[in-house]
Amino acid sequence: MRQKNNRTGSRLAAWGLMFLLSGCVSPEEAKVIEEPENGGGAVLTICIAEAQWDDSVDGLTELYLKSHPEVADIQWTLVQRNTYWDLMNMKLATGTLPDIMEVRAGEELEQWYPHLAVLDDMPVLDSIFPELLEKGKTEGRCYTIPQAMYGMGILYNTKLLSEAGWNRVPETRTELEELCRDLEKRGIRQFMNPYHEISTWVEYGMLQMISMKPNPGLYIEHLKKSNQKPIGEDPEWKSLLDFMDLTLRYGNRRLLQLDTGLARNYFYIGRYAMIVGESARAVEGMRRAGQGVEQWAQIGPIVLSDDQEKNRLLMDVVRLGIPKEAGYPQEAREFLTWLISDREALEYQKRVMGIVPVVEEACREGLSSIAEETYRYYRDGEMTEELTGLLPRDMTDSTGKEWAGYITGEVDRDRLLGVCEEYWKTYAERTKETNK
Repeated sequence: MRQKNNRTGSRLAAWGLMFLLSGCVSPEEAKVIEEPENGGGAVLTICIAEAQWDDSVDGLTELYLKSHPEVADIQWTLVQRNTYWDLMNMKLATGTLPDIMEVRAGEELEQWYPHLAVLDDMPVLDSIFPELLEKGKTEGRCYTIPQAMYGMGILYNTKLLSEAGWNRVPETRTELEELCRDLEKRGIRQFMNPYHEISTWVEYGMLQMISMKPNPGLYIEHLKKSNQKPIGEDPEWKSLLDFMDLTLRYGNRRLLQLDTGLARNYFYIGRYAMIVGESARAVEGMRRAGQGVEQWAQIGPIVLSDDQEKNRLLMDVVRLGIPKEAGYPQEAREFLTWLISDREALEYQKRVMGIVPVVEEACREGLSSIAEETYRYYRDGEMTEELTGLLPRDMTDSTGKEWAGYITGEVDRDRLLGVCEEYWKTYAERTKETNK
């Protein structure tokens, strides 16, 4: 039995209270397991933007502690992505960074690698998918390690689809619209839209749209320099908004007021045929709902185009790094190695957390049905390149009000696209000024 360390617990409670009062993190958005009172041994601290792991990390901790007596406990802080960087910036400013943190590739890594330890000498690197490993490097050095892969897209309840006469998920936007009409004829609710977490949706929707470009990474660089053609004339931007219009037409009410967790539960209990912007992370939540939806759930891309080949599943990689100021850097390295390569650890993560492992051998069996389909997309080249982390972190905050207004019908398409274009112009000017 793990006992709490009152002194440490009080300090954590004080930080938590400060964040709650400031409105940065709600009780539902962060879970903190406090440090125990012990006569020695490391207490690892981990802070990541994986709030859906809330029901899973206790079991992972217990599994690790059984075989690692040198570690007294693991303290997890699980936060929604839209509040994660507020928390991490505060920890950086106060010198309280955890032993392990999540940093995605791209702009996040470029901003944070000066604060991270180099991990080039970890033997586990040799077993990881090379293309995933490379994205965690900058200036030729490895600063983050991929730990798990997910596919972000639309989750379908195939049992409800079959009641509407569909034996597969739609592959084009026109097919998706046809599915919505067929579901409507059967009196089946179509989309559960978790637009409550607007910044996360905007990011994933934007990246799905950008993935349709011939060279997504280059297009993002053009956006950052404001060198792209007018956004209002861009067919891919139009496709993104057409998709949103479809989900709004056939979706739930109270789009922005409905809590993300509650939105997921409606899908988990079989009330809706589809939920947008989800992944295999949902498998444990579906099991807990007890309605058998995990047996019928299937993942597919966010279908923006009528060109099937452009609709690829969005790759989402969990990347973990060790801050230079970590209190237990060696123990953190050993934990990451165990998390990525230990057989028991991988079996638990596959079964309970829905991961696709980043080691090929571990992908051959034991995946949940959603993860197995995700791995098929990856294996067959039908998944996007890794784009998460490439967009500026302030993009969704700067344009979120207008995206929310579009969802509620208070902002029209021209206004939204104009705000997005103005953001990129301002970003380019700001970057030029900074680089002078």
